[in-house]
Amino acid sequence: MKNFYSILKLSPNIATQDSVAIGMLLFDGFKFRCYFSEKKKRLASNLLDNKNINLNFIVNQIIEKCNSINSDKEELKFFYKFDKLSEVSYFDYLSNYSNGLIQFSKPKLIYDEVDDNSYEKLIHFLFKEPVYKTNAISHNPFKFTKDVIEKNLISKVDKNVHTHYKFKPEVFPSIYFPYEMDCIGLNGSLIGAKSLSFDKSLSVIDKNISHYFTLISSLTSKYNKSLKDNNFYLISDEPNEVGSKEHKLWESVRYNELISVINPEESKKVAELILDKKAAKFLD
Repeated sequence: MKNFYSILKLSPNIATQDSVAIGMLLFDGFKFRCYFSEKKKRLASNLLDNKNINLNFIVNQIIEKCNSINSDKEELKFFYKFDKLSEVSYFDYLSNYSNGLIQFSKPKLIYDEVDDNSYEKLIHFLFKEPVYKTNAISHNPFKFTKDVIEKNLISKVDKNVHTHYKFKPEVFPSIYFPYEMDCIGLNGSLIGAKSLSFDKSLSVIDKNISHYFTLISSLTSKYNKSLKDNNFYLISDEPNEVGSKEHKLWESVRYNELISVINPEESKKVAELILDKKAAKFLD
């Protein structure tokens, strides 16, 4: 079997034939690997004429098909014999006749062996972004977010400031709820960061954000600091569905001056600020 890949594109407006490359499907001679760029998916969603189209559903259908094929040896044999999806010629056919919402580029042959390292290099070359998924098998995306934050932020400042610190009502009476911060320090002003997944229920997200604002206000008052001098961050990926209640909530935080919203890759900025300001631990 030949190794090859095809770029998956979304055409927001079929009439104009414009398209956005949102991912890649690769066959490495043994199994399929697929990658979808969250950044490109958001861009494509914003450009869609029909806002009722659920792009995540379409992407998940492709991922699930890859998962089922890769995990089922009998289906893999059936797949070879009948559907011929592992043949370059089939993707040539798709590139010529897929003229709907999802389109495929002409397959590109890969003459070297494909391993995880070469696969990730290809993704970086095509999409200019770090790889959170290295194959089509499902993973928890928030675990990858946490891993990135640990690498870019926590591991760099854990000796300087408090990390994974849990505020408890019995220690801080003005805070009536338990709350965990990824990191928090003090030197002239308060510096802190909280990671939050917007894949949770709306009520859970809303409660977390409301508690975050309450915590900031309480700590600012307790340590006699100015709100405008603080540096607090919410580390989160932008919700996929533009216009959803989750996305509107995310936007409301982004436009609030008390908190800066950054994505996991940008968490290194918090580490740099902590080190630059020489922030230190200040809680018992």
